[in-house]
Amino acid sequence: MSGSSLGDRVLAEVKQQYPNAIECSIIDHSDGCGAKLELTVVSDSFEGMMLLKRHREIQNHLKEKGLFDEIHALQIKAWTPSQWEKKKGDN
Repeated sequence: MSGSSLGDRVLAEVKQQYPNAIECSIIDHSDGCGAKLELTVVSDSFEGMMLLKRHREIQNHLKEKGLFDEIHALQIKAWTPSQWEKKKGDN
């Protein structure tokens, strides 16, 4: 994946981490350099898990894969399916 952007590589890793996620997307707010990423993951794996634990689980996985140090800012939206439905309904 050497030709892939940082955002693409982060997204691929998170999709492997949560293969049954109903939503997994990334927005690069830094014109492709990956300095500022917004990651959305919706998975039933998050049921009963505190928000901070969800974020740490994702961050630790990216650290293990050597990607976390390349990211300047990462906004994580890690939601359960019911939270995702509520967020979509609020818009």
